[in-house]
Amino acid sequence: MNTQATRNELIEWINQLEDPGLLGSLLGIKKATQQSDWAKEVSIGERQSVERGLEDLRQGRKFSSKDFWAAHGR
Repeated sequence: MNTQATRNELIEWINQLEDPGLLGSLLGIKKATQQSDWAKEVSIGERQSVERGLEDLRQGRKFSSKDFWAAHGR
């Protein structure tokens, strides 16, 4: 089956769909394929911040989630 025939078959099928869940899933697939790579949109400052965090992690400067929340009243 060629690309145009496949496209036409899918269009016909989608036009007949009534299942909102399936339509939502298809829309999610469409949006996921159209999104750009978010990493390309990160600013230089944000990228540097991430790098500092990774360096802290490599140097052992970290603490557990439990300790974080205990220090912040949870």
